[in-house]
Amino acid sequence: MGAPRDIDLGGILVAPFVRYLFLALVILIAVRFVVGRLGLRSMFANPPLAEAALYVCILVSLVALWL
Repeated sequence: MGAPRDIDLGGILVAPFVRYLFLALVILIAVRFVVGRLGLRSMFANPPLAEAALYVCILVSLVALWL
């Protein structure tokens, strides 16, 4: 795989890492919906902390797999 290229948004160069941030957020929203529908949110003592940790895990996975 080649090196990720910068994204050009109206003359402003955005780092490829921003793509991973956005994709991780989209995946997290989908996972939150599934977890909420299954009622698994009550299993965590601190759900916001669990969501933040899950976001970091998703982001690290994306970066590791696509770099």
